[in-house]
Amino acid sequence: MKKIGVIGRGFVGSAVEFGFSAQCGCNAIVKSYDIDDSRKKDSLEDTVNNSDFIFVSVPTPSDSNGIDLSFLTSALQSIQEINQRTDNIVLIRSTIVPGTTKKLDDHFQNLNIVFNPEFLTERSAKFDFINQSRFIIGGNPHYTERVAELYTWRFGNTVPIIQTNFETAELIKYMNNCFFATK
Repeated sequence: MKKIGVIGRGFVGSAVEFGFSAQCGCNAIVKSYDIDDSRKKDSLEDTVNNSDFIFVSVPTPSDSNGIDLSFLTSALQSIQEINQRTDNIVLIRSTIVPGTTKKLDDHFQNLNIVFNPEFLTERSAKFDFINQSRFIIGGNPHYTERVAELYTWRFGNTVPIIQTNFETAELIKYMNNCFFATK
């Protein structure tokens, strides 16, 4: 039985939660947490320590000064402080500029971090998650392979899975966002 954790229950986190739920035909155990009490389902400790894969889907708002990483770093710090496991994988889903995940990985050395960007629209996030055209997974090959196995378990061999390094995965996401913003 796969154990999935979701940190951040906005449209991205809710789509992940839905995609691995029994409602969607999947038999994973899904725990989820949000800092907003009105969205909170499980505790942070329960979500982190009872999950093999932790999808971190928190905002990284941008303005003329760049991307605000405070929500992401705060979430990772909270996970690191209460994580009693050494084998779970933390998947960053937030939009960040190339080079950021490596810095986070260096800073949060007790976490097994993978960059796994989302390609969802807010209007149809749940549909988009279960009908993705590809999965991009960046990081240490030992961890990206485990994430690839998770997606293959969930979606079969019908969706291409691209395993790469942090920077290439970040660049794919960032350029995709730029292209659609320009379009």
